[in-house]
Amino acid sequence: MRKAVVTPANPNPDREDHSPRFFRLAAFAAHRAPRRRATGTIGQTQGRRQDSGPMNASRVVPLLAALACGHLAAAPAPKPNILFLLADDWAWPFASCLGAPGIQTPTFDRLAREGVLFRNAHVAAPSCSPSRAAMLTGQWHWRLEQGANLHGFIPAKFAVYPDLLEQAGYFVGLTGKGYGPGSNKDRPRNAAGPDFKNFDAFLAARPKNQPFCFWFGSHFPHRPYVTGSGVKGGIDPAKVVVPPYLPDNDTVRRDICDYFLAAQTFDQQAGEAIAALEKSGELDNTLIVMTGDNGWPFPRSKATCYNTGTRQPFVVRWGARVKPGRVVDDFVSLADLAPTFLTAAGLTPPPTMTARSFLAVLLAEASGQVDPARDHVLTGMERHYVNGRADGDQRNVGYPMRSIVTRDFHFIRNFHPNRWPAGDPPAGPLPGFDKAANNTGAAFADVDAGPAKAWIVTHPDDSAFERAFGKRPARELFDLRKDPFELHNVADDPAYADTLKDIDARLMAELKTTEDPRVAGVELDRGRSAQDSP
Repeated sequence: MRKAVVTPANPNPDREDHSPRFFRLAAFAAHRAPRRRATGTIGQTQGRRQDSGPMNASRVVPLLAALACGHLAAAPAPKPNILFLLADDWAWPFASCLGAPGIQTPTFDRLAREGVLFRNAHVAAPSCSPSRAAMLTGQWHWRLEQGANLHGFIPAKFAVYPDLLEQAGYFVGLTGKGYGPGSNKDRPRNAAGPDFKNFDAFLAARPKNQPFCFWFGSHFPHRPYVTGSGVKGGIDPAKVVVPPYLPDNDTVRRDICDYFLAAQTFDQQAGEAIAALEKSGELDNTLIVMTGDNGWPFPRSKATCYNTGTRQPFVVRWGARVKPGRVVDDFVSLADLAPTFLTAAGLTPPPTMTARSFLAVLLAEASGQVDPARDHVLTGMERHYVNGRADGDQRNVGYPMRSIVTRDFHFIRNFHPNRWPAGDPPAGPLPGFDKAANNTGAAFADVDAGPAKAWIVTHPDDSAFERAFGKRPARELFDLRKDPFELHNVADDPAYADTLKDIDARLMAELKTTEDPRVAGVELDRGRSAQDSP
C-alpha cells in the first residue's frame, strides 16, 4: 500500500426558542446573561494588557541595528501538541455549563470558559465504530467500506491522522478505547495509535521537545451502570429533566442519574489528564478537544440519526491561540477533526479527506455564525448491533439512514423503512423487565439494555414504545424551530412540501458528491463483519 503523502502548509443571533424548559436550559449562556455582541465571551472578560514601561535605550539601539542588518529572524512557532479527550456515549446537552440540571462537569465548563464552545457539533454516525472511523480518516463513514459498520474495520488503504502526524515527527499514542469495537485488520496497531497504560506513562515516554498527539478514550459513560449508583453518588432524581421522548417516571429518572454519574467520571478523568498536562508545562501549547462519540444510550437516541443520537458537547482550548469564552454556531462534523489537527500541525490534509478543517473558525475572533458556508451537517447510519435484524433470508442487516441538519430543519432518509429501526422484536413474547434491562439482544438490539429500555419494553401501550421501537417512514422532516425534540414528522404536511423537496435534493446531491455507495444502490450493511471473521 502506498502511504499517503502529507505536505507542509502555511500555517447569528440565536433563533427564537419555542422549546420546553429542558432545551431552553441547553441553549447555554444566551439564557443566563444579557445578550452580547458577536465578540462576547462566556463568564469572563478580557484583561487589559499591562504596559511594561519604556524599554531601556541600551537594549533598543542594538536591537534596531540588528533589525536593520537583517540579523534577527522570527523564531518558528513550536508545533502544537494535540490532546483528544473522547467520551463513550456522552451527548448534548449533558454538561453543567450547558444548563442540564443534576450533572456537574467542571472540566468541560473550564474548557468552555478558556476556549471555544461549538453548539452545533455532530458525529458522522451515531454508533461507536463508524463514528470513530470518520474522526480518524476525515472521511464520511459511508466511504470506508466495512468501516461504515459497528464491529467493522478500517481498511489500511484509508489513511488516519495519527499515522500522518507520526510520519511528520509527532509522538503519538492512545489510552483506553481507540478505534472500536472492531478489528485492526491490515494494521499493525489500533488506528488511533500505540497503546499506553495512561497519559502519565505516555508523557514519561515522550522524547524531549517532540510534539505529541494523544487519544484519551474513556469508557464512560457507556453502559452498564450499577443500578442506583447515581442517587448514591448524590444526584437528585427530582432535579433531572426527562426529555419528552422518554416516559417520566422514577425508573427513568434514576437511570438518568446513573448515566450522569458515569458522565461525571469521564469529566473527572479529563480533568486529571489536563492536570498532568499543566504539570508538564505543556498546557498552553496544546490543542485540547473534549467531546463524545455518539448519543446517550437511551431509547430513540444512540444508533439513530435524530439529534439525540448525533449532537455532541464539543469544546476546544488552545491557549493564547484562541479567544476564550466564544460560543460558535457553525455546524461541525467530528469527521472534521482529522483535517483540523493536520492543518494545525502545519500539514496539508490528503485530498481523500472529504471533511473540512474548522481551524479558521477556531482562530476567528467572532462568536455566533463565523463561516456562512457551515450552515448544515450530514450524518448517517448503516449497521449497529451485529445480527440485530434480518430482512427476509438476509441476516445481519442494518437500518441505513442519511440525514442533513440545518439551523431550522432536520431531514432523514430511511432507505429500508420495511425494517425495524431499533432492531427486530423477539419472535415470541416481549421479555420481562430484568431480561430487557440486562440483555441487549433480547429485543430491539440497537438500543442498549438498561432500566429505561426495560420500562418501555414492558409497557407496550405507552406512547414511548412506538416512538422508541416502531417502524418509520422513508422520509422524516422536523421543524426544529417548533419541535426541537423531533417528535412530529411534517414530511407529509402540504405546508412543508417545498421545504421537503429542496432539502431532499440537497441531501442527495451532497451524497453523490461524496460518492456515497448507497446512492448507487450498494448495500454497505451486508456481508460479514470483523466480529464474524474466523
